[in-house]
Amino acid sequence: MERMMALAALGLLGVPSAAAAHDTETPFPSRGACESASAAMSNAEKDWLIATFPDLFDTTGEAASFLTKAWTCDQNASDGQWYIVNHIGEVLGSRWFEQRNH
Repeated sequence: MERMMALAALGLLGVPSAAAAHDTETPFPSRGACESASAAMSNAEKDWLIATFPDLFDTTGEAASFLTKAWTCDQNASDGQWYIVNHIGEVLGSRWFEQRNH
């Protein structure tokens, strides 16, 4: 039950907060610019992730891997711009996450 509560709380990362949130509204002209911004945001969030969810993430490497999978840069077909996209729910429900936590 405790683990499910932690996962539910982790899902809230997709909701902007003062503690941690990727900017999903800003368009980027290239994939490289988008990925650079996303990486900077992930670097700023990984320590918070470890401190907030120590039962799910033991190292900065685990947190960084999660953040890389949870936030991707996708091109919007309508405007051709690149945006950071939230995939937290998918990653939390993925086989990768399940196996990583055993």
